[in-house]
Amino acid sequence: MAQKVLYDISEVCRMLGVTSRTLRFYEQKGIIESTLAGGSLRRRYTEEQVAHIRNVLVLRALGLSIKAIAALQNQNTDLKSAVLLRRAKILALMDQHHRELHLLNQALGALERDENIFEEQNAPSFPIEATTLEGLVSICTDAIIFGKTEELYRHLGRTLKDYMPPEAYERIREDTLAPLGCFAAAEKTERDPVYPNVVYQYLRYEKMGLLIKFVFTKEEIGGLWMGYYQL
Repeated sequence: MAQKVLYDISEVCRMLGVTSRTLRFYEQKGIIESTLAGGSLRRRYTEEQVAHIRNVLVLRALGLSIKAIAALQNQNTDLKSAVLLRRAKILALMDQHHRELHLLNQALGALERDENIFEEQNAPSFPIEATTLEGLVSICTDAIIFGKTEELYRHLGRTLKDYMPPEAYERIREDTLAPLGCFAAAEKTERDPVYPNVVYQYLRYEKMGLLIKFVFTKEEIGGLWMGYYQL
């Protein structure tokens, strides 16, 4: 039987354009493996292991975290859902950065007019808490999609927790998501035009859409509803 070809860590680094420190870090995190052969302590890699490392580097280039890649390998999620979630997070960040750029332009305009931006009449017009709410909506939406109940409940107010214990929420979530099919994408996030503490999250699934309504009390969720909409 032919002996498997083993590549030295330095060869793999040259082949894939990566540092040995990165390979050691990935192995420490458990998302790649190496082979020790012939009593040597230097890391070596089979062709299959090199191919796997190449796949990991592709996922990292797409922006997936070490945690997300580990979840993929443990089959706790699928590749399409992971990529869609990453895209949704980037779109949310883009929206946040557009808002921040608008604020900076407002402030710069006021400064060029020699105005005091700390005075109420010259202050930027967006609510200060806007980005905080958007961040919480992103975290809680992710928790609802992927069944991270503990993460969601860290952001619920005490009254809502008492009214809807985790066991009841999990049954509601499962019954609500069951008819939807596979998750496809986060379509949009909207602030209520009348009530600034209310945020709507629209999610696209295979068969229909899911609308989540968040009602915030300060930085906690005081109300949470889920319903359907036609795509």
